Amino acid sequence: MLRNLWIRIKHRWQAKLLSLLAAFLLWYQLKEGGPIVERALERPLEVVGLGPDRVAVGVPDRVLVRVRGDERVVEGLQPEAVLAYLDLTGVEEGPFVRPVRVQLPAGVALSAVIPAKVEARVERILERDLLLYAYLPHRAVVPEPRRVRVRGPAGQVRAAVWALALGEELSVVAVDKEGRVLPDVVAEPAQAKPHFSGPLLTLKELPLALPGPPEGLVVERAEIPRTVRVVGPPELLADLAFVAGEVEWREGSYLAPIKLKLPEGVYALDRPWGRFVVVSAVKEMTE
Repeated sequence: MLRNLWIRIKHRWQAKLLSLLAAFLLWYQLKEGGPIVERALERPLEVVGLGPDRVAVGVPDRVLVRVRGDERVVEGLQPEAVLAYLDLTGVEEGPFVRPVRVQLPAGVALSAVIPAKVEARVERILERDLLLYAYLPHRAVVPEPRRVRVRGPAGQVRAAVWALALGEELSVVAVDKEGRVLPDVVAEPAQAKPHFSGPLLTLKELPLALPGPPEGLVVERAEIPRTVRVVGPPELLADLAFVAGEVEWREGSYLAPIKLKLPEGVYALDRPWGRFVVVSAVKEMTE
């Protein structure tokens, strides 16, 4: 019996020794290790496998990754060691559904990733030139350059109607006909420079008021514009109900310019003239 036992022990003794060592190491790790815990990490979602002329639209920027493992390993885990990515190899264009893949360091396991899969679409990258406008509250700005080149998903680039420079930094974005910013479209240059910047001016059309002639003269006929167009800061134009004018009064039939009396900072877009027939009051009374 002892001889048979010894023969069985000697048979493939190397494999049996390795199994014994592995069991010992596992027992030692369980004995010395801490409790098993879970940890949630928010990680950026990278897209791989696309050609340089393709872009994924509708992909979330970040995903939630839940990992588990020994407490000491999990709590000491650096977030940068966890990589979340979407492999779009083979997707040329159109909709797709792909799982979110996670690369983990040794010693931790994946519990879950949220979302587990992504449903989005791949589009070709398109470029085109757009007119550039600028907007700053209460200021008028003419940007430089006047045109920019935009690049992004074909659908969004086709929807862009103009580029807009916003904020004190004049950061350039592309917008559609409804004025909505197209988030995946980038502009070159990304920032504009102010070619001109000044107070914001608004346009207003106001009645023209012309006082009568001095004593001794009578206006038989006067042909003048009914309104004039002026521009100025909104706060000045808000209180302006009419524009007063001045003209050189004299006897006779003549065409004369009308001088406008405007508050400082308000400017006229029109240069009105009038046609007048003026007679002497004494002559009018005699006749």
